[in-house]
Amino acid sequence: MAAEGSLIPVPVDEQGINVEAGRQLGPNARMAIVTPSHQFPTAVTMSLGRRLELLEWSREAQSWIVEDDYDSEYRFSGRPLQALQGLDRNGRVIYIGTFSKVLFPSLRLGYLIIPPALLPAFMAARRLIDVHTPLLEQLALTDFITEGHFARHLRKMRLLYLERRNTLVAALSRSLATCWRSPYLKPVCTWSPGCPLVSAASMPLSKPPRKD
Repeated sequence: MAAEGSLIPVPVDEQGINVEAGRQLGPNARMAIVTPSHQFPTAVTMSLGRRLELLEWSREAQSWIVEDDYDSEYRFSGRPLQALQGLDRNGRVIYIGTFSKVLFPSLRLGYLIIPPALLPAFMAARRLIDVHTPLLEQLALTDFITEGHFARHLRKMRLLYLERRNTLVAALSRSLATCWRSPYLKPVCTWSPGCPLVSAASMPLSKPPRKD
């Protein structure tokens, strides 16, 4: 990495990132990069307890948390949990959001919510990235939001993607066994609608069984 940092993978379970494991694997870590709304690629939502535990780690270690909240608008069950940035009381969370996932991919507009202490450094870095921001797209998006179109779009897309998700789940339920983890896409592809979360190493490396 450009800043001479090193990446340390941290295990994820049904509650999200395992903070205690992260403490052991990276005792001197200066930053944690997380996707708490839908961990990529497992789609696990980080529990409130884990969020508070991660924030406590950042306070104790005086380290930073980068919260990549790339698709929190798409939630199909339960109430959404408060973002890490909203729970943060010590100014240790850098929040990243984007509009490309909820509108269209070619709309390359994102945003940051950063602690005030980091603002001068981020502003200086921003001036070095490119000459100017896409002003026309930002103005159009501002009108789209303030006139209520964005909220209506989200409601429509949630219903559409819920229908598509349910169709996919129904098809997989007909075609796959009750609990199966792909040996060919390990450790990414997991199908477990009714079984506990298991590690990739615990599953046999064989072709998935089919239901006739």
